[in-house]
Amino acid sequence: MASRLLVRGGQVYDHDGDVHKPKAADILIADGDIVAVGENLDAGGADIIDACKKLVMPGMINAHYHSHDTLCKGMFEELPLEMWLLYVLPMGANRSREELRARTLVGALESIRCGITCVQDMLGLIPLTDDNIDVVIDAYREAGLRVVFSPMLWDLPATAMVRHQDSLPADVREMLGTQTRPIREQLDYMAHQFRRRPAGGTLHWAVAPFSPQRCSPKMLQGCAELAEAHDLAVYTHVYETRNQVVIARELYAGHGGSLIGYLGDNGLLNGRLNIVHSVWITRAEMEQMAAADAGIVLNHMSNFKLKSGIAPVADLRAAGVRLGLGCDNCSGSDVQSVFQAMKLFCLIAAVSDPEPGEPMAHEALRCATLGNARGAGLAGRLGAIKPGHKADLVLIDLDDVAYLPFNSAARQIVYTEAGRGVASVIIDGKVVMHDRKVTTIDEEALRREVDGLMRHFLADYEAVVSSRARALPYMREAHRKVWAANVGGLDRFIPRTR
Repeated sequence: MASRLLVRGGQVYDHDGDVHKPKAADILIADGDIVAVGENLDAGGADIIDACKKLVMPGMINAHYHSHDTLCKGMFEELPLEMWLLYVLPMGANRSREELRARTLVGALESIRCGITCVQDMLGLIPLTDDNIDVVIDAYREAGLRVVFSPMLWDLPATAMVRHQDSLPADVREMLGTQTRPIREQLDYMAHQFRRRPAGGTLHWAVAPFSPQRCSPKMLQGCAELAEAHDLAVYTHVYETRNQVVIARELYAGHGGSLIGYLGDNGLLNGRLNIVHSVWITRAEMEQMAAADAGIVLNHMSNFKLKSGIAPVADLRAAGVRLGLGCDNCSGSDVQSVFQAMKLFCLIAAVSDPEPGEPMAHEALRCATLGNARGAGLAGRLGAIKPGHKADLVLIDLDDVAYLPFNSAARQIVYTEAGRGVASVIIDGKVVMHDRKVTTIDEEALRREVDGLMRHFLADYEAVVSSRARALPYMREAHRKVWAANVGGLDRFIPRTR
């Protein structure tokens, strides 16, 4: 592949132009960057991709993803988050190097096929070692997928995520996880990784405290300092479930009964911060976030499947909070499709207000590209097809029936595209999929490898399921106590007819 590439004659999606009928143009790429967009550009010896009858859009960014449970796809249903953690946490830890590589490639393959050119991998990597980090980063580079890599940091045990944990028997608490981790050692280790594997090409870094309730004040302060020192974005899980509201009200009274207050009191409430989920956030907390230019990454698919609730999209937009979109775990949503994330974003906003509103498809596309780039600290580098931006592009086949007839690029990408129309994908100026064939991964070899790994993986999974049977009655009781608690009338579920 030459260092220069010309994408010839596609209809080029421009966020600031006609989002319904984009104009045809050429895109000249050199050394991974877009250098020109216009008509009849001189190829100058560049390789040429014919984009006639193609819609060329910016590569989509998945702003929340965990590659550690890729092999758990399709294993869970009808479990609230806190019970789901009983199963998924152990299945992602202490796995072989072969499994780490394979699961990373499986997620990368699905992402590329769905037009995702960059993922923010908030990876629960246990143990957190140089060898394991190298396996994951090298797998991403092998696939050609851009990654904002952010191994999760925490110093408090997983039991901190469950209100009324004291009512659980000792062995059930052990199943959730009672381990603690040293603060300074983790922070110094991540600073070492930023130097050892410096950002460049398709590798970027971010800082990822697991969640406020799993991080002491010193850990949060250390993460804030680490992000500031290395000019990095921060991602953390906040207000995913009602359980977390109860924890905030009852255990964080010194911070106004607010996880946002807790983050702010420890130096994290600023433009670097992205809180993931925010289903149970209050309007006052939204306004705090907006004032601080902090962002929220919505993950409707996993919030629905894990019974977490419905994020208040209309209120978030009205409060002016910076928004992004994610797909979350493979076992929590079962698909890495930003198309689905964008459609749900629009549909939830639509049923939040009975009055006619502004069209939202183009806004969803901005969230999935420019918004997610801004959240990662990559504004001006990703998310648009403009000179100076990285050449991360998706070519959509306009001969697909989803575009018959072709009336609006924005609306049909968001409302009708399911990933079937993704024909070619370019990342960092390199063609990683051409005419629906991924060029960087031997899919058949990967299938055989995964088939071999799954025999051992499934045996481990069955052992975990069997061992967790005793925990479920206790977890259900803790869950019911959470739902009996008063959270000031805050509700994020569809009311049932009584």
